[in-house]
Amino acid sequence: MKTKPILIVSASIILLVSLFLFSGCKNSEKPEKSEITQFLNGFNNRIVGGNADSLLSYFEADKKIKILRGLVNILAGKTGLNGKGKPIANVALDIDGSDIKFEDDLVTANIPITFTHNKLETRHSILTLRIHRIAPHRYKIIQADARLFLTDYLAYENFVRSNTIDEKDLFSPITLASFKTSEELKTRYDSVIWFAHMDNKTFYYVAKGKWNTDNDRSRYNDTMTGLHKMGLVNPELKEIIPVEYDLIYNISGTFPGLVEVEKGEKRGFYDMSGKIVVPVNYEQIFPLEEDANLAVLRTGKDYFYLKNDMSISEKVDLKIGDFFSKIKNLKNAYALNPGATGIITEYNSREANGAVYIAPSYLADLNMAEKVMDFINPLRKEGNEEGTKKYEVKLSGRSKKTDNWLEATFYSIRDYFLGGRTEFYDKKNMVIIDKKKDRILTHDIIIDYSGEEDGGGLIEDVCDLNSVKAINDSLFEVKTGASLSIQLYDSTKNIVSGTYYHYLSIVDNKLMEQPQTRNFEFTKYIKMNDSYLNGCYTLFVGLGDNDKRQKKTINLITPEMLSYMKNEIYADYAYQFKDKRWASIFENMPSYSVHLNQNKPNNVNVDEYLTEIDKYNINWINQKLKAQTHKAITLAAK
Repeated sequence: MKTKPILIVSASIILLVSLFLFSGCKNSEKPEKSEITQFLNGFNNRIVGGNADSLLSYFEADKKIKILRGLVNILAGKTGLNGKGKPIANVALDIDGSDIKFEDDLVTANIPITFTHNKLETRHSILTLRIHRIAPHRYKIIQADARLFLTDYLAYENFVRSNTIDEKDLFSPITLASFKTSEELKTRYDSVIWFAHMDNKTFYYVAKGKWNTDNDRSRYNDTMTGLHKMGLVNPELKEIIPVEYDLIYNISGTFPGLVEVEKGEKRGFYDMSGKIVVPVNYEQIFPLEEDANLAVLRTGKDYFYLKNDMSISEKVDLKIGDFFSKIKNLKNAYALNPGATGIITEYNSREANGAVYIAPSYLADLNMAEKVMDFINPLRKEGNEEGTKKYEVKLSGRSKKTDNWLEATFYSIRDYFLGGRTEFYDKKNMVIIDKKKDRILTHDIIIDYSGEEDGGGLIEDVCDLNSVKAINDSLFEVKTGASLSIQLYDSTKNIVSGTYYHYLSIVDNKLMEQPQTRNFEFTKYIKMNDSYLNGCYTLFVGLGDNDKRQKKTINLITPEMLSYMKNEIYADYAYQFKDKRWASIFENMPSYSVHLNQNKPNNVNVDEYLTEIDKYNINWINQKLKAQTHKAITLAAK
């Protein structure tokens, strides 16, 4: 049972390259190292034997989960990363060399991995497993962190291809020519980072100093600024942007024929002849969809217009709220595609195959896109299994203004990331305009639109809400729709989607989400009133599989849900329920189950832990329940 909405893809990229599987466990005995070693050896024997089905039995998870089956097939030597055909690399686990750590009844095993292929260079990685005792002498893997493993495996696959397949069968002619030219440029520069192909001509992103690419194995370090400076060289090998910038963006990425550059916290633009058309003096650049001006430029508290003739206006009396609705791409749905302008930027690497997309700075500032992304590269013929095919952003709603100084806009974002894991990832982004302080605040909102192919089996979220309310100048309440998994006292009723509350504070001009431990989070932060009885929720009613149960949507909190809210407050402080049904309902609630897993007694009385808001809400709920005649309610906590 999930105790809060599950994020299928987080803003921090975790699930793009890793597998996280969680399960509660009732047994609290501490594992013995000898038993863990025996368990891992059995796990490894299934790998050596190539028995993927037996390997699945070692995981405490739905065996239909696509990401899990993909990992197991790689380990068992059934497929490569793309899930098709024979694997290119051999994978071996060093169980004896594992670093095993005990945390109460949980065990973390960091297992060394070796990749081999015939007589080619051997490479190494790490697979991290979290293991739990489910019964005496019986264990299950409840979490597998495969981030590093999968990244390294992909790099090794590409390394093998580059050393075993003719280059003409791997790379396009223009890419091969670019490899050759880059070697010439290395007599002038420390690195040639990327190639940009436009009209059958190639531009070269060059660098002096240390360019942190982790030996070209990882795309994620490419956004790091450090001891390097970047520049741009044209097809005639003339330097058109000097090597003095932290980051040079895609050609024509923001405006046709222009290249955005970044130095420190300042941005500007060059044209393709090497002329600075916008001085690198501006902290933010917002392209506009209007006839009079091309963009708004901001530095400090001052605003300027970039006009259509590329001239810059005098300082203008302007605030973010005045032009936010005019910012390019923010009113309608749009898709990111690095090849849409006819320009493909790719890695100067035989192992990293992606097409590089450096999002225009305003999209990264608004949290609409990662600063650097990998798209599928049409110029690579093999080993191009991972990357984004399409990236869609849609306006999903605007909230009402709060006291005329606060308004929020919500966007749904879908990343069609191809590979051995899943078909797409969703997230919701909220952009808040704070008119009091003339600033933009953004935050990723947790949602779950997982489909059957990922083993989630969750319905699409029909209760899709978007609103924000200022509790005070530094705390916001955000109400959205999310997929939920809440068991009510009546075991035939489950809430599967509905209204979910987030509480965000402002720290250093950034929104930070307050810790979420309850499904009905408002009981922790707000003294309830009748407005919190309103909401959109979808329930499954009945027994059996979801497709055999009745689906019911309601817009008011029921007495059963009120009872759940009240007991959830107690569970948050590890209250010892006398009613076994309530204990079962909350057994996987993190703040409750941690006491079970650490073999600590639950609290027979939690009055000393209850906050003023908790006490108020418990009393408020009791008064509401007294006014009801619903006989199905069981009040366990008091």
